[in-house]
Amino acid sequence: MIYFLRGLHVSRWTFRCLQAHTILLFLIATTALFGEVYRIKNGDTLLISVIGQPEYTHSAQVREDGRISYFGGDLDVAGQTVEAVNQHIREFLVSESLVRNPVVMVSPVLQENGVFVGGAVTLPGRYPISPETDIGLYRAIALAGGMAENADHQVVQLIRTDVPEKAEIYDLSPTHPYRDIRVNVNDLVFVMPLSTVEVQGQVQTPGNFFIRGQISIEEALARAGGPTPEADLTAIVKVGKNGNLSEFNLSEQFWRSIPNGDASASLSNGDVLFVPNVFKVEPTYVTGYVRTPGAQRVRGPLTLSQAVALSGGFEASANREEALIHRRDGTTLTVPFTSTPADDTTQQILLYPGDVLEVQEKFQVNWGLVSTLGYIVISGITIILNLAN
Repeated sequence: MIYFLRGLHVSRWTFRCLQAHTILLFLIATTALFGEVYRIKNGDTLLISVIGQPEYTHSAQVREDGRISYFGGDLDVAGQTVEAVNQHIREFLVSESLVRNPVVMVSPVLQENGVFVGGAVTLPGRYPISPETDIGLYRAIALAGGMAENADHQVVQLIRTDVPEKAEIYDLSPTHPYRDIRVNVNDLVFVMPLSTVEVQGQVQTPGNFFIRGQISIEEALARAGGPTPEADLTAIVKVGKNGNLSEFNLSEQFWRSIPNGDASASLSNGDVLFVPNVFKVEPTYVTGYVRTPGAQRVRGPLTLSQAVALSGGFEASANREEALIHRRDGTTLTVPFTSTPADDTTQQILLYPGDVLEVQEKFQVNWGLVSTLGYIVISGITIILNLAN
């Protein structure tokens, strides 16, 4: 309607009036439609219009706690009818002395029909489709930019709106033939992500590798191209996701299973495998405000808390909030510090041989300098007042 009015040869003032009346008619129609029937729910978008006060027209989304933010107010609207929300906003505007006698009209903005695509895709989100038609599962994933690098092509879940308690699982691997799987409006498509493990040290191709579930240490070494001639297979270190360290002694035929069948000799999501050098033990350095700074000669990587503990712990003036890591490749990282093993994010920040951990001094207020400056300022003000008198 608004685009139609723009096509007519009318003055700017007339166009603004017609545009305002069009919006007003829309609000009246939607308010009458939803006022006594529809109840506001979390995630809804509300168009709030104050007639004659365009500066208070606002679009607000209902948060998970059932509230909206409106000009400094935090209003509880979930579960209420549109008419009740109208009255609620009117009372708020009057109580805050924003508008003396407001005429408020609230209208829920109808959400467009679409399909939800999440998980290991490039652009997860909600994508509109026509309610009269459906699309294929492959096209739904294509709308989200396709599968991400860590996508598990063998586990693609489709959750139907009419049967939400049962998930359909499909294998979309390139080796499988195409299947025409239809996706309806408001269905959910979820691509399961693969787990990630890291292999570092004396291997041919160190780095991160995607796995399904868990793999053995032998398979992880094979995925990394195998050990180098300098690898020490008698002291391989596994760093668990929780920060725990385990050491394994493998034979030169690393692809074979461990004779004792140790169940812990496997890697799962977030684990790190480190293969040390057989000819030398490179130190990890800890400098700064620790009790005994210097080189720590240990095989394998260290967590931040372990490196500080080996250096005697923090000094009293140490910054216990964050630290600097100087990698042997020349890069420097500012990382948060915590001694809680349950913090998965921090515990995955590891120190490898050749790295330097620098513990800086925490910020301290120099009260002597502050008192001196205060004395100078007060003395200056006193002199100025005496001169003025």
